[in-house]
This record gives sequence, structure tokens and C-alpha cells, in this order.
Amino acid sequence: MKYLVNALASAEVNVAAYYLRRGAYVAAVNRAQFALINYREAPAIERALIVLVKAYDEMGLADLRDDAKRTLDTNFPESSAKLHQSKAWWKLW
Repeated sequence: MKYLVNALASAEVNVAAYYLRRGAYVAAVNRAQFALINYREAPAIERALIVLVKAYDEMGLADLRDDAKRTLDTNFPESSAKLHQSKAWWKLW
């Protein structure tokens, strides 16, 4: 059962990341928030918070971005390095 919950959470965050890459920031925020609310214990929550921070930053919503960043830093202190990774996985240099 946990595997299924983790798979659903990961799929939801993957869709949110896709929306973020496409520039659909409101849709990305909605998907990431859905994952945060419905899959609280899933490992994909860290990525959902990263999507939230990036989307709020792109939309210019500083207060919400700072709240999401504070939550990310509190729960996942090592994730600040992941926040600024924008390099594609296939680019080797």
C-alpha cells in the first residue's frame, strides 16, 4: 500500500514539475499543493516543496515563496542545493 501511495505522490509531483517547466505556474502550484495535502508521508514531498518555491518565485509572490522555502529548510535542510539545480540531466558539461 505504501508503494502505491508513494507512486501516486511521485506522479503528482512529476506533473507539477512538468507544468513548472512549461510556464504554467498556477497549475504547478495546484498539483504540488495537492501532493502536499494528500500524500503527507511520501518521499516526493521534498520535490513538491521545491516546485512550490520555484513557482511562487516565478509568479513574484515573495511571501508565499518565503513560507514554502522556510518549510523546505525546516523539514529538508540539505535540499537548498537542489533548489538551484536547473541543469538538464542529459547535459554532461
